[in-house]
Amino acid sequence: MKNITLIAACIFLNFTLLQAQVDRTQPPKPAKAAKIQLGEYKTFKLDNGLTVILVENHELPTVTFSLQLALEPILEGTLSGTASLAGGLLRAGTNTRTKAELDKEIDFVGADISTGPSFIQGSSLKKHQDKVLELMSDILYNPVFPQEEFDKLKKQTLSSLAMSSTDPNSIASTVANVLRFGNNHPYGEPTTEQTIGNVTLDGVKNYYKTYFNPGIGYLIMVGDLKLSEAKVLAGKYFASWKPNPVSFKKYDDPAAFKGNRVAVVNKSGAVQSVITITNIFHLKPGDPDVLPAYVMNNILGGGVFSGRLMMNLREKRAYTYGAGSSLTSDKLLGVFSASAQVRNSVTDSAVTQFLFEMKRMRDEPVTMEDITLTKNVMAGEFGRSLENPSTLATFALNTVRYNLPLDYYATYLERLDKITIADVQAMAKKYLQPENCIILVVGNKNEVAGKLTGFASSGKVELYDRYGMPEVGQPLALPEGLTAANVVDLYLQAIGGKQKVRSIRSLSAISSGKIEANGQKMELSLETVQVAGNLYQIIKMGDMVINKQVYNGTQGWVEGMGGANQVMQNADLDKMRDGAILFPELRYFTAGFQTTLEGIESVDGHNAYRIKIIYPSGTIENEFYEISTGLKIRKTSVTEVQKQTIESITDYADYRELDGVKFPYGIKQRVADQVIEITVNKMEINGDIKPDLFKK
Repeated sequence: MKNITLIAACIFLNFTLLQAQVDRTQPPKPAKAAKIQLGEYKTFKLDNGLTVILVENHELPTVTFSLQLALEPILEGTLSGTASLAGGLLRAGTNTRTKAELDKEIDFVGADISTGPSFIQGSSLKKHQDKVLELMSDILYNPVFPQEEFDKLKKQTLSSLAMSSTDPNSIASTVANVLRFGNNHPYGEPTTEQTIGNVTLDGVKNYYKTYFNPGIGYLIMVGDLKLSEAKVLAGKYFASWKPNPVSFKKYDDPAAFKGNRVAVVNKSGAVQSVITITNIFHLKPGDPDVLPAYVMNNILGGGVFSGRLMMNLREKRAYTYGAGSSLTSDKLLGVFSASAQVRNSVTDSAVTQFLFEMKRMRDEPVTMEDITLTKNVMAGEFGRSLENPSTLATFALNTVRYNLPLDYYATYLERLDKITIADVQAMAKKYLQPENCIILVVGNKNEVAGKLTGFASSGKVELYDRYGMPEVGQPLALPEGLTAANVVDLYLQAIGGKQKVRSIRSLSAISSGKIEANGQKMELSLETVQVAGNLYQIIKMGDMVINKQVYNGTQGWVEGMGGANQVMQNADLDKMRDGAILFPELRYFTAGFQTTLEGIESVDGHNAYRIKIIYPSGTIENEFYEISTGLKIRKTSVTEVQKQTIESITDYADYRELDGVKFPYGIKQRVADQVIEITVNKMEINGDIKPDLFKK
């Protein structure tokens, strides 16, 4: 095989050498792009139908084995999530090894083995290849799907759904799929708490028995292997895999889009909107349109910082920190999608500019500068990808699976070089549909929905929940004469009454907590003390201090890991002062506060009054008070960190009475991709607080 690094180094277009006298007043003309010598991959089949693909790479003594299933789309319906759970449970133990024993053996040889709904993959040094294949085949042949691990994985999945339920980008992705394909299409059905609750261990086992079949399988072997050796290994570990017939259902295409649909998913109190503009089309892998369509999309907004969407919405108008687009080919249906996160006040203006740039791509030829820059970037990315041996494995698998020409990837640069300005415009006219698309906005419907009606061909904005189901019923009207002060009074009465609340001079609490982020969990302990406008809070993991905050009425500081102190100033100090207020509800209608009743909204199925509070510091919070109980059940706020807007959502539950006043003993806070669950273990009112607690 050719040296991949050398191939990558030679990826960019070469320039011709002038054979006669050189005219130095003219720049040299580029030569035609060379055909890339990628090296050959080899294939063979086992008697059970398993297709084996070998990509030799003898530069390093490493090997990677990837067992892939060529699954067609599967509609899971009310059991959506079964495939995902089955893929995760494959590695949870076998008839001969527990999960812990599997982990130990994999770690002992420095290998890596992962599983999913349609794959088992392993990699290691070459000297451990037999051990890796033995473990992979044990996972394939003998999974036990233990009940305990199943229950744990379901709980983790539900936790992930809870995290994504407040993430506008996750919501936009889910709802866009439902609107594009319909919830009765495999590409459109959402996975919800209800569908995960419906999944059973027997269903997971049945998924494995039905679809893990060598007849639809590919074993891709990459690394320091020769063909003769690959045949021996494949036969030794996978020849006994017994085939069973697998059938897949065919699905009708979704109805063609006719006119523009505008859909809004309400996100109470949001100050920003996530915009998604999308349409679908037929564009299969290997279609001659694929490469010029990618060039067209990259000029518009995909992968190039100077893309038109970025230059318009960010650089010219400052609507957003980032705007882009994507275009994908697929065996069933391809997708175009453009998106950005913008301020509520410019949501409609941003939609106008998205549609403007899409129409401009269709109506006006791009410039030679546009197309040259984009093709150079794509050529460079292609070259860098060749440095990774797994890229060649992907190329080989795609070539076999989609029946592509054998030189499909070798001629990539030649085909890229031939794309013209006219080709780009033709692709825009064919695949961009600014008059027949879905315009989806996830944001505060009270602030953005009314401004979007003009974009809808029907003249109506469609309202959906976070799973793409139509919003049921009309918004509830506020009782006549009800004010924010009435709602806050009802809350204070519900927790014990103003007189009782005002008698509380200090409050201390000892709590335990769990923080989950990126699949990792940590156990925490928290101590919080509030007294006379002073605040002390310390968070520990074991004996190690993770975060310590102190505010003494005039000064505030934060101590992080390692003991480093940061003195709070300006806006940060103001926010710390706000957090030190023991019962801020008592002050919502005093000087400096702005408090307004915004409406009635649903919070996890409970109707609640939403109140907007602007603190003297400028901090804006939205609070939700359950109508039936008067209790506060949610608080949201938005902060800007390093030019990124981050939303914090805090839910309150398990109210308990202490000395005649009710406090929430269960608190869950979601910030970006982190979830913190806090359980109050001990609380004390008007206790003996040491003044030294608030000193440096």
